Amino acid sequence: MLGSRYRGRRKGVAVRAGSVEQARREAKLTLAQVAAGQLTRTAIHLIEKGRTRPSMETLQQIARQTRKPIEFFLIPDSPAYTERQEQLRELQRLTAVRELQKVIDIGTSLLEQKWSGEDAALIHFSLGQAYCRLVRPTEAIPHLKLARAEFERVDDELMAVEGLDWESSALSLVEDPEALPLASQALERCRRLDPKTPQVEARILGHIAGMHVVSQSWLVAIRYYEAAVEAASSVKDLLQLAKMHHGLGLAYRWIGQPVTARQHYDKALALYSIEADESSIYRVENDLGYLLLQEGQLDSAEQHLLKALAGSSEVNMDRRGRGYILASLGEVKLRRGRPEEARSYLKDSLEEGESSGERIVQAEAHVRLGQLDEREGKQGLSDDHLETAIRILEGLNMPERLRDAHMYYAELLEARQDIAAALQHWKRAAEIGKAAALGIKLTRAASSREFEESLA
Repeated sequence: MLGSRYRGRRKGVAVRAGSVEQARREAKLTLAQVAAGQLTRTAIHLIEKGRTRPSMETLQQIARQTRKPIEFFLIPDSPAYTERQEQLRELQRLTAVRELQKVIDIGTSLLEQKWSGEDAALIHFSLGQAYCRLVRPTEAIPHLKLARAEFERVDDELMAVEGLDWESSALSLVEDPEALPLASQALERCRRLDPKTPQVEARILGHIAGMHVVSQSWLVAIRYYEAAVEAASSVKDLLQLAKMHHGLGLAYRWIGQPVTARQHYDKALALYSIEADESSIYRVENDLGYLLLQEGQLDSAEQHLLKALAGSSEVNMDRRGRGYILASLGEVKLRRGRPEEARSYLKDSLEEGESSGERIVQAEAHVRLGQLDEREGKQGLSDDHLETAIRILEGLNMPERLRDAHMYYAELLEARQDIAAALQHWKRAAEIGKAAALGIKLTRAASSREFEESLA
């Protein structure tokens, strides 16, 4: 155990008198719960009474169990406040205030030094969060996997849950089907934590809701977002509340409740403004612009979308976020009857989607380019774009988007009087809709007969 492993080999860390007992009582834990099978109750008691000094590893164990930062226990200016510990604390501070590029620069530099497994895990975790928040998931995933493996190894259940959540979020960004099962596992384990962690639970619920938004499972997303709002409200976490209202706005928009959607967007903007989260503010501006676009308010929509586009450049928003904005601006120009401007925006959107590897943006751009080419009488090019969009969406677990793409194509073919081809796409759209409603994954290769058999 940690208490005996280093006995006689280290002098121990000088801790602030009464701090260990104070932390335990505030956390409402017994001596045994703080020991957690890694130490003896007697060892914790002796540390509390100042009769022995804990090693740094033992103090980290106590800090984890009581949910206190290491500095809560340490005496200022004691030898434990080493330069290395200051570097770790600075990294954690930068992560908390979202100085993301600084986290990457400092974290990468720190990894060049020799660290204990647990400290290295914390560095990897900070780097993973930073890359994830910058929407650079391929760089985030290796760091998050390494961090979670170490947290699991030392039985740090809270950090293991945190690692699961962030890893699932990164996987979701690369459209990995393992993202949702991993997030569900994080939620299950989070709810078993003692003491409870409503702030972490709120974030996990929000991430799961976001995954359902991407797959267009709107009612399920709303259920998770509302649960997240309840959890975040209990700890007065304004940033989490902002995210949940933003997500609820998206979901209500898609189920055809624009007034409710607008109310949630307005709440999200107000909360993000309080937190000075400019990147998120511009994302809401984009979504608000899209909502107004769908309501036919082209002037207001364009105003919000241009503000989002300008803001995305100011805050160095990842290309993924810009791709959506450009696609929406392309649709504005398409509706205004300005084909050249529309094509410019949509081509830029497609380029952003291809550069970032975000297939949803690629599919959306192809659908709109197909509609544009159809208006200009370029039927061959229109077919190419719509068929490409369908192929992309078939590779994703997003049945509602795939259904909609078939419906767009069917409407286009009907307008050409190609009734037979249109019926094939209407039929396919209906099959996908029924399969989605029953939770059945229907691939392109599945025939109507096989679909009907699966329903039996």
